[in-house]
Amino acid sequence: MKMFFFLTLCMLFFSCSDDDLQVCPNGLNETWFNDFKSELDDNCFSETSIFQGIYNGETVYYQLITDPLVNFQAFLKFYNCEGNLVADLSAEGSNNYLDGPGRDDDKIYTCSE
Repeated sequence: MKMFFFLTLCMLFFSCSDDDLQVCPNGLNETWFNDFKSELDDNCFSETSIFQGIYNGETVYYQLITDPLVNFQAFLKFYNCEGNLVADLSAEGSNNYLDGPGRDDDKIYTCSE
């Protein structure tokens, strides 16, 4: 009985991880994500962030200007864990997303000028 308890405890301990923000079933494509960050850094004219969220039940990543002094209209492009474009939202769609669950998305990277 002690052995069963010990094995169960070990399975719980080793199966739980908070390595990163990934909730991608096959992991985040690191090459794509590093290129995504590099492109953001290369074109960083004002504070801009990469967010991780859920769109239509899928983990997505998108960029958004987060500088409070910049007035802009968001046009969100959602990319999945492999870096494939999932959705290219209109201004209205972007506003609807950001006014809804998008407000709770995780900011995972920020560039600043």
